Amino acid sequence: MSTAKAAFLELSKTELNLKRYYEEHPELHLDKPHNEDEAIDMLNKCYVNDNTRIGTFSTTINEQAFIPEYMDIAFVRHMRYTPVFWHTHEFFELLCVLDGECKNIFSDTEIKMVPGDICIHSPRTTHTVSAFSDKCILMNILMRRSTFENSFMSLLRSDSILSNFFNRAFFNTTDIPYLIFHTNKDPLIEKYIMDSYAEASSLHRYRKEMVNAQISQLIIYLLQKYESSIEIPSINMEKKDSNLIYMLRYLQANYATITLPELAAFFNYSERQMQRIICSATGMSFSENIQKQKIERACYLLAESDRSITEISEEVGYVSLNNFRKIFHKHVGLTPSEFRKAKNHEIG
Repeated sequence: MSTAKAAFLELSKTELNLKRYYEEHPELHLDKPHNEDEAIDMLNKCYVNDNTRIGTFSTTINEQAFIPEYMDIAFVRHMRYTPVFWHTHEFFELLCVLDGECKNIFSDTEIKMVPGDICIHSPRTTHTVSAFSDKCILMNILMRRSTFENSFMSLLRSDSILSNFFNRAFFNTTDIPYLIFHTNKDPLIEKYIMDSYAEASSLHRYRKEMVNAQISQLIIYLLQKYESSIEIPSINMEKKDSNLIYMLRYLQANYATITLPELAAFFNYSERQMQRIICSATGMSFSENIQKQKIERACYLLAESDRSITEISEEVGYVSLNNFRKIFHKHVGLTPSEFRKAKNHEIG
């Protein structure tokens, strides 16, 4: 265990007070979710005089409450034995389990999290965390919406189908309240977290930029190494061992030629089941996802290469050049030739 993380093991004065209150009042079930009024009452009784303003407590937590105006990212260590209460955030939260175990509770789901687990909560997600052990060390990484989008979503702009899923998960629906990366206590993950925490706590020049870069590096590493094993809430997945991210990656890699029957057969689903899974995950049908990926790839090739329009049409899966032109114009508002000229004019 790193020296910095080991320092977190000692209970603070507030945590000792919270623990004492929890042990003295088993009838209150403080480790179970409570509403706002109950939480305020319990917190007022638990907290020591450490400048915590419980009177301004709210279960809807805004950016200003925790993220300083001169930073884009803040680090908040979860206090053990805090009474469990429902809350939502206006920002993105990465809940990182550095040691011990906790329960991450949603309206109809209770997730046991272990060392190395990182859970991403999007804004507006209602949840609560139960951490009632001396050994539990949780670090919350709080990110402004704009910062998260720059750090996470920008990585997926060329991956249209995965972008559809993550946009839906993080911005357009509450059907997917969390994503969990299981890193199995990867020491590099812990190093990224602790290094960025130390930087955020420093008075270094450009610390905001450094922390942003370090957390971006953490996210890139998570996607590189653990994307295929992300735990996702059930969205019409009828086989527990199915991997949605792998499914979407496969669809993305084969967008130019894949058909719905082929995709369904590969993953051993019926066509109806497969269509429902894709629509639930991305908000679009199989054909809409394919069409969007084809057009975006065509736009990239028209702007960044000197390949002929016929070659580009064939690469993205259109047998008929006229059909490609027609569909491209419908989606972009320009013909392929007009689009290329416009992009060349921008460069010039």
